[in-house]
Amino acid sequence: MKRIVIVLFGTILAALALAPAAHAAGLTVTPAVIDAQGLPEDMMNYSITVTNTDDHMVNVFASVYDLTADGRQVFGDPSSSNRPASLADWISVSRAAMIFAPGETETIPVGIQINPYATAGTYHAVIAFVEGGTRDDAETHLDGAPQALIDVDVQSNTKEDLVLAGFSPARPFSSSFPVDFTYTLTNDGNVASTPSGPIVFYDRIGHQIGSVDANPGQTAIAPGETRSFTVRLGSGQGFGQYKAELELTYGANDATIDDVALVWVLPWQKVLAIFLGLLAVVVVLAVWLHRQYEKRHRYRMGMMARLAARRDVIDLRPPRNTP
Repeated sequence: MKRIVIVLFGTILAALALAPAAHAAGLTVTPAVIDAQGLPEDMMNYSITVTNTDDHMVNVFASVYDLTADGRQVFGDPSSSNRPASLADWISVSRAAMIFAPGETETIPVGIQINPYATAGTYHAVIAFVEGGTRDDAETHLDGAPQALIDVDVQSNTKEDLVLAGFSPARPFSSSFPVDFTYTLTNDGNVASTPSGPIVFYDRIGHQIGSVDANPGQTAIAPGETRSFTVRLGSGQGFGQYKAELELTYGANDATIDDVALVWVLPWQKVLAIFLGLLAVVVVLAVWLHRQYEKRHRYRMGMMARLAARRDVIDLRPPRNTP
């Protein structure tokens, strides 16, 4: 009797030990690995073939879970959605019970739609096919179940594109310093971009006279946004034409934006004083020339009057030859 009890207890232990393997036995899954790559929002369609190689009918459930790079299983809440970092959430596969007759093969459609907010990188997930009477029963025997490993390489679709809409002085002519310059950028990309770099100023003979930070607040420009920035040239030497050179970089690849703007600095007080001085010189000269002309004219007229009044005018012209 004791021997019978020992044999029976050993049989029960063996059955318990082989229970997970029994759930995995008789099923083959191909392919074992699906490698995919795409951009956020891409939709990809695949298929997995499952065959019941056992001699009895089996009830199978598909279970999907994430797999970390170190092989750790991560199970999410099936009711949650829109998880940008969960490949399991991007996978669509029938979760209903699948009944396989002995030797039956079925092709299971698998869809993968990359989350629109997924960041670039490689994501891993597993689709396990587990035998069980119910889903809860099946998911207690995931270890050792036949499975397909899903690897998705998400590529970056980042587009960084700042477009210079204008760079000019506040006024093309200024009477004094300081002088303000304005540049305008439009973000035609799909991520925010922060321009950085200097605006360098040169005087009328080409000497650098200073520079300022073009974006001291490190202001980012959102996709589709247009933003203007104002910088100031505080001082200069004398008057004339001054030049400002815009030298911006932005983005991960250090894209560049370059442009030049010109401004004339003409102090109107000094210009007016010079103009009035020149005008005064011209007026004085004109008056003096006019008086000189009048003086000479009166002298000639007086001489002619005196000559006409004299009666003893002597004709000094040579006589004409008469025939």
